[in-house]
Amino acid sequence: MPSPVVFFRNVKLTDPATDGQTSTVGEPSVATNADQVFMTGNWYASKSLNNGGSWQFVDPYTTLPPADDGFCCDQTAIYVPAHDVTVWLLQYVVKDNTNTLRIAVKRGPTLADDVWHFWDLRPVTTNPAWAGEWFDYNHAALSDNFLYVGSNAFTVAEDRWTRSVVFRVPLAALAGAGELTFEYFESVENFSLRCSQGARGTMYIVSHNNLSQLRVLSWPESATGATFDDVDVSAWLEGVYSGPGPDGRDWLGRCDSRITGVWVSQGRIGVMWTANAKPPARPWPFVRVVLIDEGTKQVVDEPDLWNAGFAYADAYPNETGDVGITVFRGGGSRHPGHVVGFRDDQASAWRLRATRNGSDGPNDGKWGDYLTCRRHSPQTATWVAVGYTLQGGGARTDVEPRYVHFGRAGS
Repeated sequence: MPSPVVFFRNVKLTDPATDGQTSTVGEPSVATNADQVFMTGNWYASKSLNNGGSWQFVDPYTTLPPADDGFCCDQTAIYVPAHDVTVWLLQYVVKDNTNTLRIAVKRGPTLADDVWHFWDLRPVTTNPAWAGEWFDYNHAALSDNFLYVGSNAFTVAEDRWTRSVVFRVPLAALAGAGELTFEYFESVENFSLRCSQGARGTMYIVSHNNLSQLRVLSWPESATGATFDDVDVSAWLEGVYSGPGPDGRDWLGRCDSRITGVWVSQGRIGVMWTANAKPPARPWPFVRVVLIDEGTKQVVDEPDLWNAGFAYADAYPNETGDVGITVFRGGGSRHPGHVVGFRDDQASAWRLRATRNGSDGPNDGKWGDYLTCRRHSPQTATWVAVGYTLQGGGARTDVEPRYVHFGRAGS
C-alpha cells in the first residue's frame, strides 16, 4: 500500500556541499524560496538554486564580516513569503565578556550571490543589566508583521542560565534593510522559551513550568507585552535519556526536555518535546505532543509519538492547517534515522515515512539539539524538512545531511 507521505525531493548533501564541516550535533535548518534553498547546520551553510538538484557550500565563518572571536555554531534559516526575504541567524563565539547573535537577510531569489544585509544583537547593548552574559540556542518564527528571535542567555563567568529572551522585529524593516528596531520579552523564570510557527495576529510562546504544567504566553501584535496562562498536562518524566542502538552507541546522551516544536493551527496550539521512557509501555524516550485550545487554553488532546524511540521533533502547519513534522528515530534495533510526516486529524494518527535510516550510532554519544520543518513556498500545501544520519561510521565526518520536500498524497 503506498505511503500517504509523498516525497517530491529527498536528497543528501555531499561533502563538497558542506565542506565536510558536519557534526553529530547537527542542528539543521532551512529556508525555501521556490527553487532556491538555503540550508544550515553545524558548522556549514549550503545553497541550491535548482530545488536541491545541486548544492554549493556557503562558509558561515567567512561569508559575513567577522564578529567577536568568530562564528560559533547555532544557525537558523527561515523564509518570509510576504516580504520575499530569507533570514539567516548566526551565533558567534564569546569575546570581551559577551557575544553576538546576528540577523542577516537577503531580498528576493538572490542566493546566487553572497551579499547579505545584517544587524547584530548583543546582550549588553540590548540591556546594560545583561553585561557579562552571552546568547545561545537561537530559533526564529513569524507572525503577520514580525520576525521573532528566541535565545537563552547565560553568564560568561559561570555559564549559568540567567534569562530567556524573545526579540520582536518588524518585517518591513528587515525587507527594507533599514535601521533595526525591536521589542523584547524576557523571562527569568522559564527556561528556553519557544515561539509558535504559523502564528498570525498573536504569537504564542511556550515553556515548561514543571513536569505536569506548561506556561503559554500570548503576545498580540498590537500589544507591547505578553500575558500568560498555565496549562496542566499529563505528567511525564525527564532525567538521564538513553537510546542505544544495535551497535550499543547511545545517541541520546545529551538529549533534554527543552521544547523543540510549537505551532498554531485550526484554533489549536501544538507543543512538542522529548520525554523520557515510561516502561514497560514506552521503553524508549518519545515525543510528547500536547494540543491546547487557542481560546480556552485547555488541553484537548495529547497525541504523543511513542511507538519507537523518537526525539528532537519540530512542526509547521501548511496553508490548510495540516501539521507537518520532522523527527529523529532510533534505539533498540534501529540506528538513528530521520523521519517526516503529518498529522491525519480525520484518523487521529501520525502518518510518517523515513527519509533515510542510519547505518551507525555516534561515537561520541551526541546528537541534536534541534531540526527544522517549514511550509514550502510557493507550494504552501507541502512542507520542507532537514535532518541527517550517519552513514558508514560513527564519526562526525560520516554525517549525511538531508533535504526533503514532502506532502500528503494528492497534495
